[in-house]
Amino acid sequence: MKDEDRLLVEAIQSGDTAAFEELHARHFRRVYSFAIRKIGDPVEAEDVCQDVFTAVFTCIDRFQGRSDLVVWIYGIARNILNNRLRRRGNMRLVSLEDVPPEAAPVDLGPGPCAEARQTLDRVEKAIQELPREQRRILELRHGKRLPIRKIAELTHRSEDAVKSSLYRTRRTLATKLPDEARGLSDRPR
Repeated sequence: MKDEDRLLVEAIQSGDTAAFEELHARHFRRVYSFAIRKIGDPVEAEDVCQDVFTAVFTCIDRFQGRSDLVVWIYGIARNILNNRLRRRGNMRLVSLEDVPPEAAPVDLGPGPCAEARQTLDRVEKAIQELPREQRRILELRHGKRLPIRKIAELTHRSEDAVKSSLYRTRRTLATKLPDEARGLSDRPR
């Protein structure tokens, strides 16, 4: 570890807030650039930076200097980013300002919107008619995007029982909603 980083860490560990502000100023731009490349959304990248520097401040007493300070900070940033991406299904968000005008959806008028509302109403009605436990498992899988293992833990069922319930639920919905059955895949969206 560089001497200047070691002195900075020691100052922060002894409670020097100005030293932490210096660390923040020195590394914020790099962490932000790293986050924006991974996530694509400037606002969320700022949130990530706040989480990263909060974690750095909270965990600085555990930093032992076996690696460079910047490597340690990037490790924290990588973990926070990976957790965020995992929670949202590895989707990369893009700011609306970055979407070119030709990629904007075409306004097709009121017809398709009305059809979509009717379809949504039919799907919601069919889901409400499901048994309570099936609705709960469906919501955990597709609404909350939880993995089967986590759903099994929350519902106190085996993973096979959860998979079976999801299969039966999808089959029931496909029977009630034959026109909408194409969207009833096993993967949460």
